[in-house]
Amino acid sequence: MNPSTSLKGKRALVTGASSGIGRAIARALDAQGCAVALCARREDRLREVADELKNATVCAADLSDEDQLIAAVKKANYEMGGLDILINSAGIARQASLINGATSDWTDMLQVNVLALAQITREALQYFPESGGHIIHLSSMSGHRVPGRGGFYSATKFAVRAMTEGLRQELRLEGNMTRVGCISPGFVDTELLDEYFQSSDNAQAKYESIGYQILQPEEIADLVLHQLTMPATAEVTDILVRPTAQAT
Repeated sequence: MNPSTSLKGKRALVTGASSGIGRAIARALDAQGCAVALCARREDRLREVADELKNATVCAADLSDEDQLIAAVKKANYEMGGLDILINSAGIARQASLINGATSDWTDMLQVNVLALAQITREALQYFPESGGHIIHLSSMSGHRVPGRGGFYSATKFAVRAMTEGLRQELRLEGNMTRVGCISPGFVDTELLDEYFQSSDNAQAKYESIGYQILQPEEIADLVLHQLTMPATAEVTDILVRPTAQAT
C-alpha cells in the first residue's frame, strides 16, 4: 500500500480563513504541523485566528481587488518560503433570483466565487514546488443541482467544478503533478449560510429555514485533511457531503 502524505512542514494558504469552514481548515492544518497563511478581508478576525495557531501568517486582502489578492499571495510566499497547499474556501452566497435579482449580488458572487478563485490559484501556482502540491476548492451541493431560489449562486458553483477539472487537465498536460480536488457540502453551520437565508425575500435564521441538524465546519476540515493526506498516487476529485436529514 502506498504511504499517506504527511502534512508536517507543509506551507498552506487558506482563503476565507477569518470564519466558518476556512477558519476550521486553518486550525486543522496547524494541528498537523503546517505553516498557514490566512487570507480574508477582515484583518482583525484573521489576527484572532492567528493568535490561536502555532505558525500563522496574516495576509489580509479584499478578494474582489486583484492587486490586493496578488499582494497577499506574494506575502504568503515570502513569509513561508513557498507554497505547497492552496485551499480556496472564500465564497459569497445570496439568494439573488435570476428573474429579479440585483446585479450587485450577481457581481459579488461572480467576483469572489469564480474570478478570485481563478486568480489566486494562478498566482499561487507560481510558488508551488516542481514536484507538485495540492489545491482544494470549496464548492457546494449547489454545484451539482440547482436549488429553487439560488440559481445564480448555483451557477458560480457549477463554474468551480468546471474550473477544478479544467485545472487538473491543464496541469497534467504540463507534466505538473499538483493534485486538484473539490469538496461540495450541503448545509454547513457558517456565517455564509446566515447571509444566504437573510438575503431571501422571507428572511429567516438558518435553523428556522432548515429545521434539522446541519454540518459543522470541523467536519468539512476533516474531509480536507482526508484529501490532503491521501497517498501521492491518489487524487480525490470531488467529495459530496450533506447532512443526513437533507433530502436534496
